[in-house]
Amino acid sequence: MLNEPVRFVRALPVLSVVFLAGCGVAGTEFHPGVAAEVGDQTITTRHVDQVTADACKGLEKLNEGAAEANVATPMGALNHQVTYALVERMAAGQVAAEYDVTPTRAYKDNLTQSEQQLSSLSGGQQDAILEVVEAQAYTQDVLIQIGEIELTEQGQDDTAEQEQYDEGQKVLDAWVDDHDVDINPKYGLELGSGEPVDTALSFAVGEHAKAGLSAEPSTDYTDSLPGNLVCFD
Repeated sequence: MLNEPVRFVRALPVLSVVFLAGCGVAGTEFHPGVAAEVGDQTITTRHVDQVTADACKGLEKLNEGAAEANVATPMGALNHQVTYALVERMAAGQVAAEYDVTPTRAYKDNLTQSEQQLSSLSGGQQDAILEVVEAQAYTQDVLIQIGEIELTEQGQDDTAEQEQYDEGQKVLDAWVDDHDVDINPKYGLELGSGEPVDTALSFAVGEHAKAGLSAEPSTDYTDSLPGNLVCFD
């Protein structure tokens, strides 16, 4: 069910992130140091990079001694997915404000449970993972509520959470289409794409370079990267 706790830790390397549809990609004049601009709110590249680095360290620590170890994941792929989560959360927050929607008890319980699971980590590592978990949980929670409001207004009173969530996603997509949502091309996020795409200002012409654009880069590609560019190396 959609209201089950978000498992950022277990979900690596494929995060349970709902991708933004309708995100504009900035051109050559995108402000240096800015990862994304959503309306009048901004996420810096420094913040995204820090969250990614700290989350990786925390996840690696949690993975120590695990019966089923996580596979090596390019930092670029993790960075891309972290950006998705944070940008979508920012947009969802602005839509929720318009609908006067606030998080439910299920959202709060999920965060409490996640904090307990991450208690062994350092402050920075815990904060980074919780930021992504919170972003996913918040977006999911408010979109369900927004979708329920919309479906009820359409005369559909007895709907499942999945239907409510899908309707909420439509509302979010429409909001993004009507507002300024710009994402730095370096993150490879494009209009309605569920996978990383080549939005860089230079072209990835080699097969090796193109391999890095995949949603799930191959083992050969990951193995070719230096250790500092891989999580769970």
